[in-house]
Amino acid sequence: MNHRERFHALMRFESVDRLPHVEWASWWDKTIDRWRGEGLRDYLTDPFDIRVYLGLDPYRQHWLPIHRPGFPAPPAHGLGVIADMSDYERVRPFLYPEAEECIDFEALRKTAERQARGEEVVWLTLNGYFWFPRTLLGIQQHFMAFYEQPETMRAINDDLVAHSRRMLDAFCEVCVPDFITFAEDMTYNHGAMISEDLFDAFMAPYYRQLTPVLRERGIYGIIDSDGEIAPIIPWFLGVGIDGFLPLERQAGCDIAAYRDQYPKARFIGAFDKMVMKEGEAAMRTEFERLLPVMRQGGYIPSVDHQTPPDVSLETYGVYVRLLKEYCAK
Repeated sequence: MNHRERFHALMRFESVDRLPHVEWASWWDKTIDRWRGEGLRDYLTDPFDIRVYLGLDPYRQHWLPIHRPGFPAPPAHGLGVIADMSDYERVRPFLYPEAEECIDFEALRKTAERQARGEEVVWLTLNGYFWFPRTLLGIQQHFMAFYEQPETMRAINDDLVAHSRRMLDAFCEVCVPDFITFAEDMTYNHGAMISEDLFDAFMAPYYRQLTPVLRERGIYGIIDSDGEIAPIIPWFLGVGIDGFLPLERQAGCDIAAYRDQYPKARFIGAFDKMVMKEGEAAMRTEFERLLPVMRQGGYIPSVDHQTPPDVSLETYGVYVRLLKEYCAK
């Protein structure tokens, strides 16, 4: 099987020759800095090239810019750049670039050719309807805005879904991605950051506009949210989403329990990154924990977030070797 055949068969819960060898997240800068001193070549800067160099499958991510030049930088992490609707209208000219501003169509055509030959799996990342308003408003103001500025929240997400539709249409004219990840990060180690009522009011309508389009085009929709995702799984399945990542073990995510409860949901991740530094025996134990779900289909094992800098390049090589061994099992 080639890479695309394998991915789509797995997502359909069909038999495959092996599971994909995927690292869905690019590595922390400090991890890469360490690896540079341990033999990672300086010319390897693109995450796609690093994945291939490390022996992983060629999965290529496209996360299109959503800001134009001149968009103001937040004063600090977690702080916003707008406070209300008037501020949003002020910065809006610096948002939502047109397709020709943010898609390299010549490069994308070459990607599409490799994809058609099964040499690459292509995924597109879009900003989600919790994530993006938070980047504009800041963490605290965003939570208050659900109650105090619903019109601002809806204006942002109305514009965002329209922009996402335009970008998706333009992208698909050249290359239909195999799956899309929506950046959300709306859960933490105690569950969801908002209620289901707020999800229904402020997020669900926008996903319901997009998921039928994905389904028509054969694109799988995957939610990317850190933390304990158990509460939000049924919310997103109910609006047509297909799966979830990264399933952080330290936050309490239990992929076996999720699979029992949602047997047709797809998952990526779940390998506890915190055991990697402990060596081969600990990593093998972790793969044994995941193996029953790996054998059920619809699941790609991968590190449950970015590999931390306490993992040496040599140790990561052991992880890749074990990943390949268990993906063959």
